[in-house]
Amino acid sequence: MTSSPSVFSSVAKSPPSYEPYRFELSDKFRQLAFEELREDDDIRQQSLTQMREWIAKHPYIRKCRTDAPFLLRFLRFRKFSVPQAQEALERYLALRQTFPEWFQKLDPRDAVMRIPMMDEVFTVLGRDEVCRTVVFIRYGLFDVEKLTPMAMFRYTMMFIEVLLDDEEVQIGGFRVWVDYTESVMKHYGMWGIGDLKLLMDAVNKTMPIRIREIQGAKLPKFAVTIANLLLSFASSKLRDRVVCHNTVLESKKYFDQTLWPKQYGGPHDTTEKAKELEQLLEEKRDRILALDDLEIDIEHYKLLWGQANQNPNSNIDGGIAGCFRKLNVD
Repeated sequence: MTSSPSVFSSVAKSPPSYEPYRFELSDKFRQLAFEELREDDDIRQQSLTQMREWIAKHPYIRKCRTDAPFLLRFLRFRKFSVPQAQEALERYLALRQTFPEWFQKLDPRDAVMRIPMMDEVFTVLGRDEVCRTVVFIRYGLFDVEKLTPMAMFRYTMMFIEVLLDDEEVQIGGFRVWVDYTESVMKHYGMWGIGDLKLLMDAVNKTMPIRIREIQGAKLPKFAVTIANLLLSFASSKLRDRVVCHNTVLESKKYFDQTLWPKQYGGPHDTTEKAKELEQLLEEKRDRILALDDLEIDIEHYKLLWGQANQNPNSNIDGGIAGCFRKLNVD
């Protein structure tokens, strides 16, 4: 994906012209986009035009990127339902401003942000046979002596943002492989209910990420309650896509051997992958920081998260009892 930096730095809601878009991915992604997202050249162009006209006339949006890769995040997230994509974009802009301490100044050069980067917490292993991007997370490598929940959340958001302009990620979505080995009580006990609600709101409704599957391994017994509480705030669709296994060995069989990290007997050196991620974050640093220039009238949306927190699925007892039916632990 190649576009001039000026395209991404512009947050004018009604620019004098728009950069022409050309679909440059392989035929495999073109077919996948059509089959799963109802996307073709005509629908894409019509939807981009509708999104841009809506942004230009929107009474509360003040500054917004209007380049195709940015808007396609939301259109593909909502399978080209323009009204739903518009709602998702509104939520995204409002959430970033309502909680700036969580979502803004995501700088890969920041000393705190570099801790999980250097510790190889997140690794992109590649694409699977149906074009889903496989993300490997070693949750126990988050250094809880140096990182607060907010720092862990912020690093996660920075990681997501750097991938979201990748059109292959937008179309294929994510598979997440989480290894909880070496995680300790402090990894879970430091999260408050408000933190968990905000995290799941971002994943459920706001960040335009298509999570296709989450395979977890070795979740400690003492973490089950927190995991169920977190999933009690999730959509039923997301809960159905979460499976946890007793052992790493059990989880491996759900991924082709070509995607295994070396720690699991595969070909991928996570240290080399960490260097690739560091380089990608540095290349996209200006683009990530430029997202802080997006602006919406948050007074109009100030009740949005108060209403969201009245989610009927947020009953703690109900979540603990029912959300992790497929969870097995030691």
